Amino acid sequence: MSQEIFEIVKNMDPELLETQLALQCAPVLAGLKISNLLNVSKKQGELIQGLLAATELSCYVLLKNGHRMFILIYNKKMLKAYLSNKRVQSFLEEEGYGDLGLEEMLQLLSQRYQLHMEKRAGFPHELGVFLGYPMEDVEGFIENNGENFLCLGYWKVYQNQQIKQELFQKFERAKEWMILLVSNGMEFIEAVNLLKYGQLYQM
Repeated sequence: MSQEIFEIVKNMDPELLETQLALQCAPVLAGLKISNLLNVSKKQGELIQGLLAATELSCYVLLKNGHRMFILIYNKKMLKAYLSNKRVQSFLEEEGYGDLGLEEMLQLLSQRYQLHMEKRAGFPHELGVFLGYPMEDVEGFIENNGENFLCLGYWKVYQNQQIKQELFQKFERAKEWMILLVSNGMEFIEAVNLLKYGQLYQM
């Protein structure tokens, strides 16, 4: 993030859901990424469905923890397509997700994520799949216990470093543009459409 954008962020209202979506979910809003995990206050979380109603995005509450909510923001069409990949399907079957529909998968993921956050179970590595991470990086993370990665961006990279870094740069440009649009008072859905269809992140 550039110093200019950092200064803009400091003056944005963190209590606005639009601000948190710009900071945490811009790549998904731009159509570049399948999903993101959004960490917001309970008050902000209660507004999420209404704000996303006019977009192609869906949301699922993975965890309510005190005054915080952890919400999966996802493009249903893109997520279903990714989950239909044979390599992904094989991994999910090994993790106990065989023959489940998307809603049932998310319910199981939510249960496991909650157990982990309560320190009653290990980390559910399949979360990376639902966040759209490449399988080679999900498997690399598991095999290396999170160590020995080639680079760190939106996830830990274990293969195809240059391609992933170029993708991360697009993610960052999408975030910066979304911050600029929202901070200048543009309506959220208008900003999303401009970001997605104007391809500003390519500039």
